[in-house]
Amino acid sequence: MNEFDTNLAAGLLRKGGHSIVEEQDEADVILFNTCSVRQHAEDRVFNQLAQLKAAKKQKPDLLIGVMGCMVENYKTKFFIDYPQVDLLIGTRSISELPKVLEKARAERRQVIELAKTGFGYELYEMPRLEGKMQAYLPIMTGCDKVCSFCVVPYVRGREISRPLREVVDEVRRLAEQGIKHVTLLGQNVNSYNGTLASVIASPAIGRDEAISEQRLLRRPEGPPRNDGHGDVTFPDLLDALCEIDGIEKIGFTTSHPSDATEELYRVIARNPKISRRFHLPLQSGSDFILGRMKRDHTLTEYRKKIDLMRELIPDVAVTTDIIVGFPGETEEDYEATKKALADIQFDGAFIFKYSPRPHTAAARWDDKTPAEEKNRRNNQLLQIQREITRRKNQTLLGETVKVMVEDMSKRSREEVLARTWQEKKVVFKGTPEMIGSLQTVKLTSVTDETFRAEVA
Repeated sequence: MNEFDTNLAAGLLRKGGHSIVEEQDEADVILFNTCSVRQHAEDRVFNQLAQLKAAKKQKPDLLIGVMGCMVENYKTKFFIDYPQVDLLIGTRSISELPKVLEKARAERRQVIELAKTGFGYELYEMPRLEGKMQAYLPIMTGCDKVCSFCVVPYVRGREISRPLREVVDEVRRLAEQGIKHVTLLGQNVNSYNGTLASVIASPAIGRDEAISEQRLLRRPEGPPRNDGHGDVTFPDLLDALCEIDGIEKIGFTTSHPSDATEELYRVIARNPKISRRFHLPLQSGSDFILGRMKRDHTLTEYRKKIDLMRELIPDVAVTTDIIVGFPGETEEDYEATKKALADIQFDGAFIFKYSPRPHTAAARWDDKTPAEEKNRRNNQLLQIQREITRRKNQTLLGETVKVMVEDMSKRSREEVLARTWQEKKVVFKGTPEMIGSLQTVKLTSVTDETFRAEVA
């Protein structure tokens, strides 16, 4: 999501006559697009802002701005702690960036722009992506789950989804630009709840358009979907997008277990365009900790979802998120997480030490686990997962798989970089003309999770 927001901001500024420079000393404007999910990410921004104090003294006309989640988190406190900052842009105000920038420059005062509704931009504001084969597309933003450790509901707001027609039209536009691979984005992407044109309160929408949208929801096994309410689920959206010519691959991130349903699995299973990597955060293997986290599921319930997913989508690769050292986590709780990691056998996992976030319930709880113990647990889980990933990758050697070529390899101009439908990296001999194409390759070896292959 941050990468998309950064590209959107850069596109809006380019449209206004700005250009990106390579060296900081050449810049008239320096912008930070920020994330508040973990303290480490915030600390990097704070440190770089502090270093810019001297640059501001040497070049008083330099404008320094901060965008994204940290603005929602700290608001005008930025101006107090870092007076060298000139402008702040919230997560739902990206389209206002050019206007705020000019206001800060013309009036020579600090400016902040925050909004609590909408996406903060229209899809027509997205920069064109000619020459690229992959694109990100936010279909919803915000979160209604309110996990006790997570700052997202505070910095991104409540859930809001784009209408079906808007998403379909944008994916068609991307396909016309030559985009082959679209990744759908959302804080809880599978809780997407769009609408049909027939229920949007606008006199400009007529019967023909409403019928057209119903046709978008025509399922392979039956007539158009019509529940009388106009709601469109994430499986509905995936089905509709798979019908778009030119799009070869559709991925999505990140999902929540509450919305990981049998219907979703069946849609993925019957649509070969949909990525076979399913990222489903577990966070902990302890029911006690899951309860404190307000994750709305037990380990047993989560396991049933994974088992059904693997049954219905045999070639799926499941990845996850794990937090260690959450307030109240005992050695017994940690051992339960370690056992869950070994039992479920994820293809990959992002494993982090708990980082207290402002405005969350968990930030008010006692965190009694020593830092060295958190490090031990974190490193041990990382090692367990590395070994699981290594073994699972070894079993794939010798297999023939479908891949999409994404780019030339950074290490050799005679090789291309591709990904399997499980999003595993593959390198093999190729030419620039292959970028964007589908190839069938035989996996021959693997090092550090990157496969080498030869064209089959």
